[in-house]
Amino acid sequence: MGSPTATGTMRTSHKILLALGTLGLGFLAWRFDTNVVRVGLAQVGWGLALVIGQEIVAHLLNALGWRFAFARADAGAFSLGELVRLRVVGDAINYLTPTATLGGEVARATMLDDRRGADVRTVSVIVAKSTQTLAQALFITAGLALVAGQWIVLPVAPGLPWVAGVGAACIVFMGLLGRSRWAALASAAWRRAFGAQVLGFVRGHKGRVALSTLMFALGYAWGAFEAYWICRFLLIPVPVATALAIEVLSITVDGFLFMVPAKIGTQEGGKVVIFAALGLPASLGFAFGVIRHIRELAWAGLGLLLCYAAVGREGLDLRRATRSQPRAESPLR
Repeated sequence: MGSPTATGTMRTSHKILLALGTLGLGFLAWRFDTNVVRVGLAQVGWGLALVIGQEIVAHLLNALGWRFAFARADAGAFSLGELVRLRVVGDAINYLTPTATLGGEVARATMLDDRRGADVRTVSVIVAKSTQTLAQALFITAGLALVAGQWIVLPVAPGLPWVAGVGAACIVFMGLLGRSRWAALASAAWRRAFGAQVLGFVRGHKGRVALSTLMFALGYAWGAFEAYWICRFLLIPVPVATALAIEVLSITVDGFLFMVPAKIGTQEGGKVVIFAALGLPASLGFAFGVIRHIRELAWAGLGLLLCYAAVGREGLDLRRATRSQPRAESPLR
């Protein structure tokens, strides 16, 4: 257990992040014409169902990335449906709680069926988290290399550079604040406990590690599909390269601000900065952020429902097992 000082600091950091996010959201609502945002959202209409529904593809790809984090002999013990369900649950916990993206990983390792030992399950989660992080870095690097030329020559809307500058400064500040010491210590504890087993898996299953990284990279790339269609629904059709640029920059911003629960204020603010940097209407960047926020909250809500359902089933199974055990005869009889 952490010291009271560390715990107090952690809670203070979260309060500061939530306050900054809320203030940022309020600033955006004051700075931009909400009527423009409202009209943009109205134009999406039925397309919002597509935006929410298409995310299942990313969850499937991420579940496949996790599956390749098991040895071949162990992967067959868990159905793809179970892995998808726990990916959704873990993402919801990471999204809604300030656990430095570790809370969801612990939940996955704990809730995964015990057809394999705890070591196997935990190592798979650590390997999957590592390959996902590697895939994120590779996707950002490759994406920036592909879109850098176009990004540099795009015109910036007049009057908005200061918005992008202030937003970028806030992103860096909040990102540095969010990467708190307790999160690093928590991940270090996992490495100390399972580091040798993880290293052994990587050395013995290089092909599966590569496939896991590829699946997660494809999951990140799928976000460009969502960005492309959101822009079309907002009546700002963009080329594929621009949609890719939006997604690459979005993932970069999210990587800095991973500690802000539910991306309060950072989702919309990040999109305003990105749209301004790419020469797109900043007000529609705000609308873009709202739409993506709705999608994230919808899946986070589903993840919480799945989590509560799983916890309820486990409690019911435990009560049934307890009732089914034969009672010992009383020695007084």
